[in-house]
Amino acid sequence: MLDLTAEQKRRRWLALGIVALAYVLSFFQRFAPAGIAQDLAVAFSTSAASLGALAATYFYVYTLMQIPTGILADTLGPRRILALGGIVGGLGSFMFGFAPSLDWALAGRTLIGLGVSVTFIAMLKLIAVWFEESRFATMVGICMLIGNMGSVLAGAPLSALAQATGWRGVFVGIGVVSLVLAAACWIIVRDRPD
Repeated sequence: MLDLTAEQKRRRWLALGIVALAYVLSFFQRFAPAGIAQDLAVAFSTSAASLGALAATYFYVYTLMQIPTGILADTLGPRRILALGGIVGGLGSFMFGFAPSLDWALAGRTLIGLGVSVTFIAMLKLIAVWFEESRFATMVGICMLIGNMGSVLAGAPLSALAQATGWRGVFVGIGVVSLVLAAACWIIVRDRPD
């Protein structure tokens, strides 16, 4: 059983809340291209196959990064990789939002996938270290529920926001959110209670 002070207990909830928001962002980025597919097709004058490649780029990088992310979480710690991942994902979101061509958009999606690929494993590591073993599955389930809100936001809400402000502005805004979460991870998240 963990013997945490009241301040450490408060900090673990705050840290987990920040990481859960980063996980929401990860899910949002995963499904966002589908929500604005028509806008992307028009913006880049491209086919459905090219849009499929644009969406898949995220998954390729995300998948390849899972083992390296586990190693990095164990060696560098969740705090560092979450902050770095937020910066990389934010830069990718900016690149995607400002992309003048499909190639630039693909590069942006690659950076997004690379940046957000660290979130889930880092979240698991934080839960394992900061919470009692008997609460691990419950905490993961809660975080998974919260994270999946990102896929909901990438549907109709994204489509409505893109209609109102343009899809590029949405991704620039998401880039800002990513950088803010990266800073919050660096300032608030700690790898261990000690």
